[in-house]
Amino acid sequence: MNIKWYVLILLILVASCSGKKKEEEDNGSGTLDTYVLVVSFDGFRWDYSDLYETPNFDDMALQGVKADHLISSFPTSTFPNHYTLATGLYPDHHGIINNSFYAPELGGIYRIGDTDMVTNPDAYFGEPIWVTAEKQGVKAASYFWVGSEADILGISPSFWYSYDGDIPYLSRVDQVIKWLKMPLSERPGLVLLYFDEPDGIAHKYGPEHQETGKVVNYVDSVLGYLRNEIASLEYGELVNLIVLSDHGMAPFSSDKYVNLWEHIKEQWTIGVVGGNPVILIQPEEGCADSITTTLNAVEGVSAWQKADIPERLHYGNSPRFPGIVVLADSLWSIGTRTDPPGYTGAHGYDNAFTDMNTIFYAEGPAFKENYSAAPFSNVEVYGIITEILGLDPATTDGNIENVADIFSEK
Repeated sequence: MNIKWYVLILLILVASCSGKKKEEEDNGSGTLDTYVLVVSFDGFRWDYSDLYETPNFDDMALQGVKADHLISSFPTSTFPNHYTLATGLYPDHHGIINNSFYAPELGGIYRIGDTDMVTNPDAYFGEPIWVTAEKQGVKAASYFWVGSEADILGISPSFWYSYDGDIPYLSRVDQVIKWLKMPLSERPGLVLLYFDEPDGIAHKYGPEHQETGKVVNYVDSVLGYLRNEIASLEYGELVNLIVLSDHGMAPFSSDKYVNLWEHIKEQWTIGVVGGNPVILIQPEEGCADSITTTLNAVEGVSAWQKADIPERLHYGNSPRFPGIVVLADSLWSIGTRTDPPGYTGAHGYDNAFTDMNTIFYAEGPAFKENYSAAPFSNVEVYGIITEILGLDPATTDGNIENVADIFSEK
C-alpha cells in the first residue's frame, strides 16, 4: 500500500475514534472514578430507627456503615450544624454560631429567613466542601445545603438552588439523578441534598409521637426511592451514598419555661438574640456578672461568659460571640416572652444530651459492609468526603484517623 494512503487511513481512524469518544461523553455515557452523594434529613434523631419502622435505613446499615450515633456540634441547631458538616469546623470557627446572631462586621443580625444575610458570602468562614471540590476540578451540586446560596471565597457549586420548601421530596431526588446522568464533562462528582423533615413534625408533636412516626416512615420511603434510582444508573455501583442529619430532637414541658425578663433587667443588656434553648446576650459594660449570677440561680438555666463556657462545647471564641450564652437545661425552655414556645419538641441543647445525637449511614465502594461504627463528631464528615474524592482538604477541626475504620480495604 502506498505510504500516503496508509497515513491518510490512519488519520481517519483516529479522528473517528476521537469523535466517537466525544459523542459518548455528550450522550452522558462514560463515568467518573467515584461519586459522593450526601443526604440530610433534618432533625432525624439517632434512635428513630428503633422507635419507628425504617426498612430502607435498616437495609442501608446492612449494606454499608451505620454509626451508633453522630455527635452534633454546639449549638445543636440546623444552620450551625449543616455548615459544620460542609466545612469540618465547629460553629465557633466557621462563623454561623447560632440560627440567629448579631454579626458586628456585617452590621446586622444573621437570621435563617433573611435572604440577604443567607446569600452574603462574608457571613461564612472556612472552606465548604463544594468550594474544595470545585477548586480541584470536581464539579459540585447542592440542593438546598446551608451556605451554598452564597458565593463563598468567590466560588459557587456548579449547580445549586435557592431554598424553596415547597419542592416535593421526590422531585428533589429526580433532579439529583438528572445531575448524575449529565454528560461526563458536565456531571458533578459531589452532590448534597437536603430535606427539612422530620424536624418540622417533631417540633410540633415531639420526637415520640405517632405523627412524627408517620413522617419518619415517609422519609424512609424517600430514601428507598433514592437508592433504587441510584441502582438504576449504569455506574450506580460507583456512587457513595452518605445519609445523615444535623441534630436530634427532645421533648420539653410547657410548665418548665423561664422568661429571662422576669429575672434580669433589660438595661443590663445591649442586645439579646436567639430563641429556645440558646440565647446570646451582649451585656452592657459592667453588667455581665449580674446577668450570669442572676440566671445561674434560676432552675433550668445555665449562663456562661466566655471564660466559663465548658471547653468540650468548643464555643465562645468567635469574633461574633457577644459575651454571654444562655442555655436551657434538658426538658426546659427559655425565651423573652410571657408565654412558653407554642411547640413541644426542640433542639439546640448541650450536645452531651443524648437526644441531640443524630445519624450517620453510608454505603458504596468506599465503605465497609454491615459495619457498626463507634460514635464520632460531625466535624469528621468533611474529611470523609475529601478522602473518598481524593481531594486535598482545607484546615478543619476533624482528624481522618478518627474515622479510618469505616472505609473499605478494597
